[in-house]
Amino acid sequence: MYISIINASARKNGATAKILKQFAENLSSMENVEISMVHLSDIRLSFCLGCCMCYKTGLCHINDDAERISNMISDSDGVIIGTPNYASSMPGQLKTFIDRGHFVIEQLLRGKHAIGVVTYENADGGAVAKALKKLFVFSGAKSFDKFVVKLPFNADPLADTKTKLAIQRKSVKLHNAITKSKNAGPINALIHFAVFNFGIKPFVLRKGDEYKGVRAHWEKRGIPMR
Repeated sequence: MYISIINASARKNGATAKILKQFAENLSSMENVEISMVHLSDIRLSFCLGCCMCYKTGLCHINDDAERISNMISDSDGVIIGTPNYASSMPGQLKTFIDRGHFVIEQLLRGKHAIGVVTYENADGGAVAKALKKLFVFSGAKSFDKFVVKLPFNADPLADTKTKLAIQRKSVKLHNAITKSKNAGPINALIHFAVFNFGIKPFVLRKGDEYKGVRAHWEKRGIPMR
């Protein structure tokens, strides 16, 4: 079982990172689990140029770390994305990675199980959690969960025993979801079905060879073309 953990906070030892490290510690103690954790602040990540070359070739032509991290997620059974709330939204480095990471059109999360971790101090942490849920649904995640924590700036989330126990429960839930191949539920499955089959799929097929790189990703992930 391979699980990728993405820390979108600029702080590698802040509240978001501490929660993600606790997830990694919990999951690593379980049977047959391998963890890869990436801090987006550590990688080379340029803005998307809107050239659509990746749709044609299947790869972004920008020479940085985006493809490496996207491939890591593609090889994963589970994905945890952690982010603080900046101005009632996700930080720019996470949005940039989503723009570059082949998520929605290429269905990067098809068959994978995901958790969205959000930390916030004042308000609107739920708005970021909803944005991650939408990303998971539209990208084809098989199941997903959220973990939202409100706490003062620079506070240690692990100082609260209840938070540590909640992380342990979420870790076990993710492990079980992967092991038992649990589904996201009928409503979310219906939303993805509608978005993909009535929006994304006909659009890509109309594009023909301009989007042959997308179809190559679908073929690799077992997505039928008809």
